[in-house]
Parts: sequence; C-alpha cells; structure tokens
Amino acid sequence: MYLIKNTATGKYYRKLGSETHQYTDIEHATPFSKWKKAKQKADILHAAISPIGEQINFEVKQHKFYVLKNQNDKGYMNQVSWNAPKEEAKMFASEEEAKCEVIDLTTTMARVGVELNFKVEKI
Repeated sequence: MYLIKNTATGKYYRKLGSETHQYTDIEHATPFSKWKKAKQKADILHAAISPIGEQINFEVKQHKFYVLKNQNDKGYMNQVSWNAPKEEAKMFASEEEAKCEVIDLTTTMARVGVELNFKVEKI
C-alpha cells in the first residue's frame, strides 16, 4: 500500500470526499494500492498548492498495513461487521495495534458468549 506524505508537516493525506481531504496520522491515511495512483494524486495536490506560493512537497511512501481475518478469510471492519472484503476491512498501521484490537475484541465478545477467532495478516 502507498501513502501520500506532506513533507512540511509529516502528516498523511486522507480523502474525505470528492473534493475534500485532510492531513492526519498514518493510521487514518487513505492508502493507494498502486504507486502510480498515489503519485498522480500527490502531483495534483502539489499543483493545487503551488500557485498560492506554498512550498509544500508531497512524497509517496510505501507502508505495510495489517488486517484482522476471521476463519472464513473475511476482514474485520468494526464491531458490527466482522465479514468485510479485504479492501473494506479496517487497517492497522502496526502489527501491535492489530494484535491489541484482536485481544480487546475477543475479550469483549467472550463476555457476551460469542467466540471469535481472528488472525493478523499483513497486506
């Protein structure tokens, strides 16, 4: 996965809508599956800011994310949906973060009698 990093602030691009975005921490960044798409978007962002005199650059960085997969090989989206396709699954920026979510989720659900099993998978 590829992310767009604002070199001036160290924050990452997050798409909010068709024309809106924000810069945020890595765990909330919008990932791109292809370097070329991320580079095109970074060039568009740079072109939009350059005319107003801002000297901000964007770089495309590769980053590994982690998802939680259940026994049916489906991804974890949130506490309501445990069967999301991998591209819609909740992504974690670090393996430790994903493992903590597994522990929290399985512990919480075990209290109400629901047994869940997830494995952490790098994407």
